[in-house]
Amino acid sequence: MLKKIHIEPSIDTPTIILDKDKGELSFSGRSLPEDVYKLYTPIQEWFKEYCLDPNPETEIKFNLEYFNSSTARIIVKILIETEKIHDKTSRVHITWYYNTNDEVMYDRGMELKSVLKIPFDIVEKDK
Repeated sequence: MLKKIHIEPSIDTPTIILDKDKGELSFSGRSLPEDVYKLYTPIQEWFKEYCLDPNPETEIKFNLEYFNSSTARIIVKILIETEKIHDKTSRVHITWYYNTNDEVMYDRGMELKSVLKIPFDIVEKDK
């Protein structure tokens, strides 16, 4: 059974909730950890295991204010992993939130959307 992961935020790390039973897979806050591998290796392992037996519907929400290039590489790896299950065993959907007037986060969402072959919504939100 896949264990729930709930990581509380810090100044440099986001809130991460990975709960298969509730269907809640979300990342929010800022992600510029000193050691990206220490934070994200368990997350990547969780997604690999999840993809072996995914829910029929998989919704991943990103509500990040900022992330560094190391985090960006991890996000891409996670999304490529989940892309493999889309339409085979699960319907995958990504929701990417960005604050009004935050062109950087909007552009990062657009970049990800352009390279993935899964439904990907970019949603503007008020601060």
